[in-house]
Amino acid sequence: MKITSISKQEFNNYASKHKYASYYQSSSYGNLMNDHNLKAMYLGFYENSELIGASLILQKPSFFGFKYGYAPRGLLIDYMNHNQVIEICKELKNYLFKEKFILLKIDPLITIYKKDKNGKTLKSNSDKQIIINTLKEAGFTHCGYSNNFESVKPRTIAELKLNSDDSELFKNLSKQTRNKIRKSSKLGLKVYKDNSALDKVYPFIARKGNYSLKYYQDFQKHFEDSFEIYIAQIDTEKYVESSRLLYEKELEYNEYLNNIISRDGYKGKNMKDILSKKMESDKILVIYKEYLVNSITLLRNHPEGIVIAGAIIIKEEDTIKLLIDGYNKEYGKFSPLYLLKWEIIKEYCKNYKKFNLNGISSEYENESNKFKGLNNSKFGFNCIAREYIGEFNLIVNNPIYVLYKSLVTEDSLKNINK
Repeated sequence: MKITSISKQEFNNYASKHKYASYYQSSSYGNLMNDHNLKAMYLGFYENSELIGASLILQKPSFFGFKYGYAPRGLLIDYMNHNQVIEICKELKNYLFKEKFILLKIDPLITIYKKDKNGKTLKSNSDKQIIINTLKEAGFTHCGYSNNFESVKPRTIAELKLNSDDSELFKNLSKQTRNKIRKSSKLGLKVYKDNSALDKVYPFIARKGNYSLKYYQDFQKHFEDSFEIYIAQIDTEKYVESSRLLYEKELEYNEYLNNIISRDGYKGKNMKDILSKKMESDKILVIYKEYLVNSITLLRNHPEGIVIAGAIIIKEEDTIKLLIDGYNKEYGKFSPLYLLKWEIIKEYCKNYKKFNLNGISSEYENESNKFKGLNNSKFGFNCIAREYIGEFNLIVNNPIYVLYKSLVTEDSLKNINK
């Protein structure tokens, strides 16, 4: 067994075809991290001159010239080949020791469960414990099954299976999600792709992860055509027109109910139902009148329209990944993120197999979980939950690690979560 540094091209050729391939294990991601205070190294694992594994490893300086290492969604090896894993990890530890690493963290894309929105197991990986035991024997410590966002990258993601029939996909959305999408469209919201609109999107995503605008600019630079930006914008002219139509239609219905009440008084077996409908219509009229007044104001102040939300996606081999999204909370009634996601689904459902809506909580039925709303919004698209095996740490230099832990109280790579 031999471990050596390999070129970016050689690494990409191997990594792109691997079972656990992802953009995290690519030279594009390595280049991005190089721009943001981490140094990328590309290692190849050879057996009898045959490349049998590889990994991008990110280095973060620690102290006294030592480094903290992280293989994002790696290593790219055959985890079911027990003897090979043991040998690779042994040589890797020796290699990293010479390079003055303290610790290496890995979080491979090994799915252990697929579950529904209630946490019911749909599919289980029967090999999960074998893999964990093998890595433990190789010197790794399993960091456990994080439920929320304690790990460097989400352990659980929401995933939608795509097909060529967007009408079928729409039918499978939850009723609430369908209603929000219809409402957004009725109120004059439109979604379009604009890869030059990063500065427009950034204010909506800035609070998520505390990444700078330059970070996303560099992300776009290194991922080029795989990086796409979608915008949700209110068409203020259409908003006025739609609001007026909604108000007038409801007013007509309200007057119809009022005429029944005036004609029949409060008598008749259906009068209780009529009165209930009239009260509900009165409430809706107030809302629609507010829409109309607000729409006229917006048209006057923003005749060209107003951008209220945005999303960034990354295109992979057969998967669309939602990198991040955000919206202006002042316009929350438009439910822009629902329409944004739906338009992205429609755009790519014919040519891609999966839509990765990114991280969710695995505390599915915990009503007090602060991520319950996040889960519900994503499961509304008829997603399943994909749970990964979690993080593992390999202590490379134990004496220095003990000293390191006495000085550092938090994970120094926790902020790498994109």
